[in-house]
Formats: sequence, C-alpha cells, structure tokens
Amino acid sequence: MSHGTRRLLVGVPLILLYAWFLSASEVSIPRLIRGLPWMADFLRRMFPPDFSVLGSAAVGALQTLQIAVVGTTVAAVLALPLGFLSARNVVARPIFYPARALFNIFRSIDTMVYALFFVAAVGLGPFPGVLAVVTYTTMTLAKLYSETIEGIEPGPVEAIAATGASRLQVLRFGILPQVLPLFASYVLYRLETNIRAATILGFVGAGGIGFYVQTYLRMINYPAASAVLLVLVAMIMGVDFASSRLRARIV
Repeated sequence: MSHGTRRLLVGVPLILLYAWFLSASEVSIPRLIRGLPWMADFLRRMFPPDFSVLGSAAVGALQTLQIAVVGTTVAAVLALPLGFLSARNVVARPIFYPARALFNIFRSIDTMVYALFFVAAVGLGPFPGVLAVVTYTTMTLAKLYSETIEGIEPGPVEAIAATGASRLQVLRFGILPQVLPLFASYVLYRLETNIRAATILGFVGAGGIGFYVQTYLRMINYPAASAVLLVLVAMIMGVDFASSRLRARIV
C-alpha cells in the first residue's frame, strides 16, 4: 500500500468524523451573524464604565489573587511527595499505576465542580475557592512533577549513588537540582491559570472578583460590570508579566 493511499485511508475518516462533530455541535454561521447586533448592543451598554465601583472591584481582585496564591502554594507542597510516588523511575509499578490513575480521576473534574462541592460542604466565601484550587492543582502539579522526574539525566544520580550515598542524599544532590527549576516554572504557570479559575469561582459563591461581575450583570448594571472586568484584565496582565519574567529567570 502506497504512502498516499494510507494517508487517504486515515484522512477521509478523520474529516468525516470532524464533520460529524461540527454538525452535532450545531455550529451555525447565520446564527452568529444574526447575533452580532445583540453582541454590539451588549458591549455598547457597558460603556462608559462606572468607575465608582472600583473599590469593590479592587477588593474582589485582591481576594481572587489571595485564593489563587494560597491554593497554588499549598498544592505545590502537597504535590511534591505525590510526584515522586508516581514517577516510574522512582517507585515500583504497583505504586506507579494506581497513583497515575488517581491523578487522572481527580484531574478530570473541573475546578468549578470542586468549588460547588466545597461551597455545599463549608459554605460561601473564599475558603471553598481555596479548597477547590488546592484539590485540582495538587493533582495537576503532581503529574507534571512526576513527568519531570522521569525525564532527569541518570548520570548525576548514578554517580552520587556510586559513592555510597543514601537514598535521601541521592534525592537531595542528584534529583532535586535537576527538577526544581522546572517545578518552580510549573508552579508559576499554574498560578496564572488559577487566577483565571478563581475569577470564575465567584459565580458559584466561592469568593473573588467573579462575585461582583455576576452581581452587576444580574442587576443589569453593565457599566459597573465593565469597570470590574477592566480591573480583572489589568490584574491578569500584571500577573502574566511578572510570572513570565520570573520564569525566564528560573529556567
């Protein structure tokens, strides 16, 4: 069978499958065009922004940042032992496979679902938001950590082990120096992501600036909502800039 024939046999089913997905998701350009005037009217009502709500927006933005920072740092610490327990070059298969399966199960559930669960369990406020961020981020970082550990250079580890060093010394001097810079980069990236996630958590009562966005939209106070969104955009841009600079220095 020629290379062109193989590509055709693979390509045609993929195109048909994608066409089916496209149809099933009810993508419609005419519907989008008909909705453009409504979108334009919605945006028009949001301007000019009502900057009298900047105080509330700043409080919400600060709370969002606090949720993301606390949740990410706690998760970064909790993920460390889990990362080593799920690295195939560190632990045996009977431990590796259950650990990886557990991470995949927990990561398949979105942060918003965790937030709904914890709001029902502990009540409204930023605390359930922190718990949601910790739960999801711990599993995500643990998987990233484990993959980093699996990709280390074996030479330094073997050289240190050959000197008669203990397992703890091999970990301290052979593995950690190789993985910590990438670990820090992953934590900073997750912090950026968690700030965006913490914004949405406010819609389900888990604190943060999302609560103010939802409140003003429900009140049909679009100028106030746009002012809050501008504060949110400024905060995310600032965090992204600072995080990218830090990652450039670390890696």
